Amino acid sequence: MNLEGMHRRAAIIKAVRAFFDGRGFLEVDTPVAVTAPAPEPQIEAPATALRVGHEVQRRFLQTSPELMMKRLLAAGVTRAYQIAPVFRDRDFTSCHRPEFRLLEWYRRDAGWQELLTDCEGLLAAAATAAGLGVRIPYQGKSIDLQPPFRRLSVEAAFVQHAGFSILEAQSVEGLQARLTATGVRFAADDTWDDLFHRVFLTRVEPEIVADPKPVFLTHYPAPLAALARLDPDDPRASERFELYAGGLELANGFGELTDPGLQRRRFADDRARRRRLQLADYPFDERFLAALATLPPSAGIALGVDRLLMLLFDAADIDRVAFIPWSES
Repeated sequence: MNLEGMHRRAAIIKAVRAFFDGRGFLEVDTPVAVTAPAPEPQIEAPATALRVGHEVQRRFLQTSPELMMKRLLAAGVTRAYQIAPVFRDRDFTSCHRPEFRLLEWYRRDAGWQELLTDCEGLLAAAATAAGLGVRIPYQGKSIDLQPPFRRLSVEAAFVQHAGFSILEAQSVEGLQARLTATGVRFAADDTWDDLFHRVFLTRVEPEIVADPKPVFLTHYPAPLAALARLDPDDPRASERFELYAGGLELANGFGELTDPGLQRRRFADDRARRRRLQLADYPFDERFLAALATLPPSAGIALGVDRLLMLLFDAADIDRVAFIPWSES
């Protein structure tokens, strides 16, 4: 990155902070080396050993500051944001690096729909700081950042692009039958998550990202709820959504699950799957689970800072928006 690009990147990050500061958010800073990351089967936290006095502690470099930030909400913080260094082992593509920056923000006593408005305003503010207007160029396409962004449920996307209802196929056998009917190959030992992603990545996501306009993909099926609560109007779906723009997946947001018992069961299921896959076994974050019991309805989201910069710099590779590329560090 040349000097002009460095100053432009810095201006964008300043605008991001100003956006949240101006809306009453508290910028927070939480530990990077944690004892218990969320046991998500598809995300691997790099392990490290730290000497504390005469004791060697096993810790993990955070894959997200999510659990820590929710503990702050439970402690009374009403709005919080953080630009955090995060780490994910085995990730290396044009838009992935083992180390990157996540912008996470949380609203206590709020619904997930408020995050959609936040995203629309944030992208506009960042584009302005980059010297761009409401229409920006990205990889030969023009992206209209004028709100409101398009909303599309995962259910509607599957019906339109895969030809079946994903909410009516929430058993492994039922989803296997849909894949067979649509000609999508799968392995006999695929989990429901595996089957979903075989269809999503081959039939659904390519159609979504073909349209460069920003879109919120909402109401992920209940088996993919992660740390989101279920939709009270249709418990087959969850209050989880993702934001796409220019073909890039930018953000992943939740109406937060605040039931510690249900979250523990989800963690236990994820932990069991990690063991079957012979992945690292993470302990449960008991402080986080205890905090959930005191957390009112809240909403939170993680947005990839590097991917936002890729969009605003019209860059196809994440190295082009780094002060120093990760491979040269």
